Amino acid sequence: MACAVNRIYRFAEFTLNAGEQTLLRGTDEVYLQPKTFETLVYLVERHGHLVKKNELLDALWVDTYVTENALTRCIKEVREALQDDAHQPQFIKTIPRVGYRFIAHVEDLAQESTEKRPGVVSNEPAKDSRFSSRQLLLVALGTLILASLAFFVYRSKTNEPTNSPKITSIAVLPFKPLVADARDESLEMGMADSLISVLGNLNGITVRPISAVRRYTGLDQDALAAGREQRVDAVLEGNIQKTNDEIRVTVRLLRVTDGVQLWSDKFDQKSTDIFLIQDSISQRVAATLANKLSGAERQLLTKHSTQDPAAYQLYLKGRYFLNKSTEQDFRKAVEYFESALEKDPNYAAAYAGVADAYAQLGSFGLVEMKQSYERAREAIAKALDRDDKLAEAHASLGYILTNYYWNWSEAESQFKQAIELNPNYAMAHNWYSQYLGFMGRPEEALRESKRAQEIDPLSPWTNSGFISFLARRYDEGIAESQKALELDPQFAAAHMVMGLSYVQKKNYEQAIAELQKAQDNPDSRALLGYAYGVAGKRDEARHLLEELQRVAKEKYVSPFPVAATYVGLGETDKAFEMLEKAYTERSWAMGMLKVNPIFDPIRSDQRYIELLRRMNLS
Repeated sequence: MACAVNRIYRFAEFTLNAGEQTLLRGTDEVYLQPKTFETLVYLVERHGHLVKKNELLDALWVDTYVTENALTRCIKEVREALQDDAHQPQFIKTIPRVGYRFIAHVEDLAQESTEKRPGVVSNEPAKDSRFSSRQLLLVALGTLILASLAFFVYRSKTNEPTNSPKITSIAVLPFKPLVADARDESLEMGMADSLISVLGNLNGITVRPISAVRRYTGLDQDALAAGREQRVDAVLEGNIQKTNDEIRVTVRLLRVTDGVQLWSDKFDQKSTDIFLIQDSISQRVAATLANKLSGAERQLLTKHSTQDPAAYQLYLKGRYFLNKSTEQDFRKAVEYFESALEKDPNYAAAYAGVADAYAQLGSFGLVEMKQSYERAREAIAKALDRDDKLAEAHASLGYILTNYYWNWSEAESQFKQAIELNPNYAMAHNWYSQYLGFMGRPEEALRESKRAQEIDPLSPWTNSGFISFLARRYDEGIAESQKALELDPQFAAAHMVMGLSYVQKKNYEQAIAELQKAQDNPDSRALLGYAYGVAGKRDEARHLLEELQRVAKEKYVSPFPVAATYVGLGETDKAFEMLEKAYTERSWAMGMLKVNPIFDPIRSDQRYIELLRRMNLS
């Protein structure tokens, strides 16, 4: 007898169609990777029975050697799709060290039909045979209806999910390798970074910045868990592999609340066509998230700063190192950006990368401000000369003009242009809030700071409390700093803001304790000396001043926080000596001179008033 089987199963609220390779929860399609789908089918078909690990490995990875880790990952993904708890399972029970058993009740919708082969005599009555044929017809019709329904659901999910809750926020996760031992982290992170920049141009959609998602690089990272942690409505995840001149990308967009797949696709292209892949992904995601795109939005989705794939690959490596934020990485970033510019001298984004790397070297106190910021401004001018619509370049210019050139009006103009071009660029809002704080406009500064937090809620920088400190809202600043430390217990800026806030509240012991927790760098040591001085612990303050003098013989020490130490000691002349030096060096912290409460004891001194006048901060 020949047997034809329609492999359709129903369990709980799920319908599994093995032939069509679909898993439905009600009418919603739940996406599974192909190997994960095969794992589920194998277990469901043997429901109620123990399936040993070796049996699964042999059945699913024919002629391919893999470790149990691959199977464990597939089981984990099946459980996530079914929302099953491994400790209190409703579907898959683990038999420790042996295998798995599918324990849910399964309704087998498949029907068997028989066809007589030549020479084979059936013992079944003719009447039963006719009834079986009618059953087969009904099942065939039912299968057709189910398949049509699945297709309709798929089309509605991928093209017009109008009945679903509106998606207003999204996280693009770093892409993962298709083969674990062939990683290219700069390409994986770079693909996400590029899509974040492009999708950030969509009105009404908040896109988490690369700084928020760059920690989700683990091969076993749960995309939905990352989406919940980032507090977004949807998450975009993908796999990428580059082999010689070929590149393969698979990508899917998931709704975080229930794991429903809104869209997925696979791309196999020459590596020279990477821009085509990015355009396709961004357009499909945009079409899924937004009902209508303006002409300007549609144009921005396919805009590229270069058409040279080799230059783009070098740029991605530069971005990768820039985001790692150490002196060595900043310098590596400059090398890669400059290599990209050798390939394409008109690459605006690469010039902006050079500018950001040099600006950070100066702001972190790793290079003198004059050397770093002059090179940064030269690079950013070239970026804007080649593309005056690059939001990141306008924001970086605003940052440079604020922190070194003290061109206040032009800096504000640049920040506003950046935000107009890309309202979702968190750093533009963050830097603009700092500028507004320096200018003594606290309400506006706090508003921009809040917007930066909304875009990037899990960033220690947007939660540092610095703007609240400048606005003299010390309790709010302390609360924000505590939140930042929950996100990163080693975040030195939060300890410094909290410590300085406690100084202003005259809680000196708590202030000293917090400043002692800050990372051991010249700025934090000088501010600890300030706290010691205000608290009357003069010997401790002087000991730190001596320490800083020794350090200054080996590396750069900013005079600005040293001035704060002298203020704490009440040595006004020494404080002004350091402030004059900071003015000459154009230390970025001089920008907060108008509002910084540390300097209240000398604010009425004519020398202080004259400093503010020279800086156009009167």
